[in-house]
Amino acid sequence: MSFDRVCKAGFVAWALLLFTLTHWPNLQVDAGIPRTDLWAHAIGYGVWTFLLIASGFLGARGSWKSVGLGMPLALLYAGLDEASQGIPGLGRFVTWEDFAANSIGVWIGASAWVVWLAIRDH
Repeated sequence: MSFDRVCKAGFVAWALLLFTLTHWPNLQVDAGIPRTDLWAHAIGYGVWTFLLIASGFLGARGSWKSVGLGMPLALLYAGLDEASQGIPGLGRFVTWEDFAANSIGVWIGASAWVVWLAIRDH
């Protein structure tokens, strides 16, 4: 399997896992750290964004274009994902804190690429 396919498959697998976890009915996250769920949101969306940009779905893998498209797309999806957790019967909560954590994760994932591209292009 080519590296390109691995990157694409990695993003799809992570996206499916994240969607499943964020929509699992009545899922509670507690690892003994205060507001563990916020850490999970930030890490989940940081990886999601990083892998989206790495996947090549938005243009050349890790390019400025893919970062420029990936960050707003990730923020939009993070908002839709959070809002959809309010579907009756899921027993989930829609909160601004979760969306903020998602957004921080998106920023971190995209920033990792920005730093890499700045170093590469310098």
